[in-house]
Amino acid sequence: MPSRWPHEETARGARQWPILERLIQRVEASPTLDGMVLLGSFARGVVDALSDLDLVLVVPDGGFEAAWAARAELRGGSMLAAWDQRDPGFPRAGAHKWITGDLVLVECLLATPSSGVRLAEPAAVLAGGRELLDRFPRRPPVTRAEMAAHPLDVHPIERAYDQLKEDVRRTLSPGLGDRGPRGR
Repeated sequence: MPSRWPHEETARGARQWPILERLIQRVEASPTLDGMVLLGSFARGVVDALSDLDLVLVVPDGGFEAAWAARAELRGGSMLAAWDQRDPGFPRAGAHKWITGDLVLVECLLATPSSGVRLAEPAAVLAGGRELLDRFPRRPPVTRAEMAAHPLDVHPIERAYDQLKEDVRRTLSPGLGDRGPRGR
């Protein structure tokens, strides 16, 4: 199989890869999703053992409620905690997040092309056709300064998980813990 994005080989060597593969299979089998786009550190090829999986699950226009109702099926069996985040300003988008049994944070944003969601660069299609990228407007990568200026309403479990990652990175490699306000 040809590489889907320039950093796929790096991602395949990461401990999170089996989780990503299982999620790709679930998305491809889903009758409510058109595909999946990878963002964040994996898309950039800057992966470590604590990297999150940052994903946009593409929902066809008119299908958000059905996809949202089926979101728990994405997780499969092994998870420690799961939570949702919805912004009233984006009624056709919502984040479903969970921490797997082997301590990987999976962040899935379910969104329709008409939701107002913009994809940050770089982005890689992992399930569905390459045209998925053309369905959403693009934006430059989110900078650390932007994250600090506009802090998200972070769930307490996610905040604790981010602090754990930051502490581990700082302890194992001084300097790695200073990757931004949320420890990424």
